[in-house]
Amino acid sequence: MRAALAGLALVLGVLSPVYLATLQTIPNGSEHYYMIDVGETQIVLNVWGTLHATGYPLYILLSAPLTAVFRALGAAPAAAPGLASLVWMLAALTLIYALAWRLLRDASGAALLAAAATLLLGLTRTVWIHAVVAEIYSFGLLLLAGLLALALWPGAGRRRVYGLALLGGVGVFHHRALIMAAPALVYAVWPQLLALGRGPDGRWQAARLARRLALCLLLGLIGLLPYLYLVARGQAQAAWVYGQPGTWDGFWDQFLGREAAQFIGAPAAGDGLAANIAAVHRVLLADLTAPGLLLGLAGLLLARRPAASRRAAGTLLLSALAAYLFHVLAYTDILSALILPALVSAAFGWAFLARAALAAAHFRPARWALGGAALAFAGWLVAHNAPFIHEQTTNPTGLETIALLETAPPGADVMLAWGPRYFAAGFAQDVLGQLAHIRLLDHRADFAGRLRAGARLVTPAYTFYNQPVSWWQERLGMPIYLRAAGYELVQIGTRPERAASPQPAGVALLDLAVDCAGDALLIRAAWAAGERPARDRSVFVHLLDAAGDVIAQGDQAAPVYGWRPLTTWEAGEIVRDVYRLPRLAAGRSLRLGLYWQRPNGEFVNESVVERPVRCEDEGHEATDQGG
Repeated sequence: MRAALAGLALVLGVLSPVYLATLQTIPNGSEHYYMIDVGETQIVLNVWGTLHATGYPLYILLSAPLTAVFRALGAAPAAAPGLASLVWMLAALTLIYALAWRLLRDASGAALLAAAATLLLGLTRTVWIHAVVAEIYSFGLLLLAGLLALALWPGAGRRRVYGLALLGGVGVFHHRALIMAAPALVYAVWPQLLALGRGPDGRWQAARLARRLALCLLLGLIGLLPYLYLVARGQAQAAWVYGQPGTWDGFWDQFLGREAAQFIGAPAAGDGLAANIAAVHRVLLADLTAPGLLLGLAGLLLARRPAASRRAAGTLLLSALAAYLFHVLAYTDILSALILPALVSAAFGWAFLARAALAAAHFRPARWALGGAALAFAGWLVAHNAPFIHEQTTNPTGLETIALLETAPPGADVMLAWGPRYFAAGFAQDVLGQLAHIRLLDHRADFAGRLRAGARLVTPAYTFYNQPVSWWQERLGMPIYLRAAGYELVQIGTRPERAASPQPAGVALLDLAVDCAGDALLIRAAWAAGERPARDRSVFVHLLDAAGDVIAQGDQAAPVYGWRPLTTWEAGEIVRDVYRLPRLAAGRSLRLGLYWQRPNGEFVNESVVERPVRCEDEGHEATDQGG
């Protein structure tokens, strides 16, 4: 037992600092598929909200208190949910280590073999990332590890079937993908399952088995109880509640996960099947490498020979195979809950293979060779995965989104499409108490209704790459007119802003203001044309030194960050624009204008205006206006 505890201490002692060093401590900004929902989870666990379908209420009920404890201990609000994930992952790996040690107990160096396999599993990409970000999958892995331990722990009797029914129900109601473990678990406990039908006299009775299976079903249904949390939070109209779980239809939308139906179904054709296989293999190979995958499979197949490990190896093979086949044949996206069972099975395969190799080689150098191979693989996993993990957990997009929205006009309705950027803004509002000056909307909002109510509708300029002008016009049912509401912020209106008479001749700059804000110059311009322009033009914005040389520029392909080509302007419409330049000590004047290029490559400048830059010594509020 002392050796077993030493092996566990080795696992936790190595992985804990590795995980803590890469823990996410800022609002998520990454859009990698591992990270898509992390920002949402960061919010929910801080405010006791609810997650997207299927709701994952048990995860919230257990993780939100952990988050509160970590915050009370001084953790940042963005880091505390990740620490909850870390707790679940270390608990899951502890169970996996304990099961591996128990299955290898008769082998020489069983604790070391179990520790090596568990350490390597903990350094795989999918396991590592879910130990350091706010996501549901470390908790799901804990449930899977518990099910495998219940099913495979040597010496347990028929009562393990009831334990599996209870924990299995809890697991499946947490995440439906855990049903993929059912064939493997049934195989693991098949003798005990049949024994439920035997009476005191040893005779098998179908009615007795049916009664005990009904009891198993009732035990499994206990996993439904956490869903009362969704109803309670929905009816209380709590902060950050997804959907409408307080209503009957809304609850079933959540429970059944209807919105995920788009990912479930057989591939449409052979190309779809090939794409599924390629996607799953990319993830498995990134996690395990081809040699690691093959060695894990070889170890499981080899462990099928000895009677002592036959059932365990068969169970782990079935667990990986069921998840793999469902992922390839019936699911069209990458789902970590289906990848993790394959990784766990591969890790056990490595342990079985190492045990067989040591048993076959009766000399000490074999141990050194195996130890060296394990260390080399661990080193490769760290070198391969650490930069990737760091890139995801330190992605600044969430912080940049919050900073951008801090500059939004007070009282504006700001639309961000549902996803990581929206979650970052929601985190700032609902957890940090920031961005109180705006109303946050997602892409499903009633924009027409908000405009009728007199709202000022604003969105970041990058929005139009995914929700183009045509999308907005379809949603609003009328033409739209874009103007800059701030740097990289666009206001969406349904009526043009008109210039006062007399109308300008050609395209003219009606107004220009320069704000000296910190280390930047914000240039606010108002353009207008007396008649609809016949030619598109680009904008040049130059900062000049005393000699008239360009020392910085912020050109645009078209006004309003490229989204208002001049040929879309109406006669007499004012189009407002905002540009940003670095504030340089050598800067003396600004030159703005429009330009286009002749077929021979010659550039033609038009509507050129030059103004001096005058900032106060304090350097924060000086303006220069003119027209």
